[in-house]
Amino acid sequence: MAEEATSEPAEIENAGFTPEVWFHTPVWSRRIVEYERINKDLLDVVERLERDTESITRSNVGGWHSHDQIHRRDDMAEIRRIIGKSCVGCAAFMEFDFDHFELVIKEMWLNKNGPGDFNKAHIHPNAILSGAYYIRTPENSGNIEFYDPVPARLMNVYPVKAQKRINAQAAEYRAREGLLVIFPSWLQHAVQPNQSDEFRVSLSFNVSFRAIRNKNADG
Repeated sequence: MAEEATSEPAEIENAGFTPEVWFHTPVWSRRIVEYERINKDLLDVVERLERDTESITRSNVGGWHSHDQIHRRDDMAEIRRIIGKSCVGCAAFMEFDFDHFELVIKEMWLNKNGPGDFNKAHIHPNAILSGAYYIRTPENSGNIEFYDPVPARLMNVYPVKAQKRINAQAAEYRAREGLLVIFPSWLQHAVQPNQSDEFRVSLSFNVSFRAIRNKNADG
């Protein structure tokens, strides 16, 4: 039995058949105020840490990766506050229960990627919000890419005339100094290879939550 062709887009467009869109994947981005001054201070922190501590390896291929508790440092207080307030806003948008839980910065680390360095596709387990903040971004030094979190859609990809958010299977954010990007920790992402001749410097973080202790628990 022959398959029946269905190719009447004009008729469908005029039929008032508008979809409801479920299972959104939010990504927040903004450029922070006074990033030039803040980034200068952060580059000083990177220089000291790189001199005094060894690099660790996570998703990074090449480059230098600090330990993941730099948010506890006094010289990280300003950017820690900015990131914390931004994450509170993101959580509020998602209807987070601030009556019974609070957000906590679980991990924060600095990255320095030289020519050819990159980060493999990965997620951030045991967190709810993650993000990147860009400190130094030479041209072509590597953007962040996000991938469709529904792998079942890869089974049958249909042809499209133009990529839109409703049909995209990947999204890319251009690395710009001062840009803060926040996303759900389960969203798979990668960092493109640094194709410049200079170092790219960024900061990454994970945010989790904990229950607020009942003030009346002790009577």
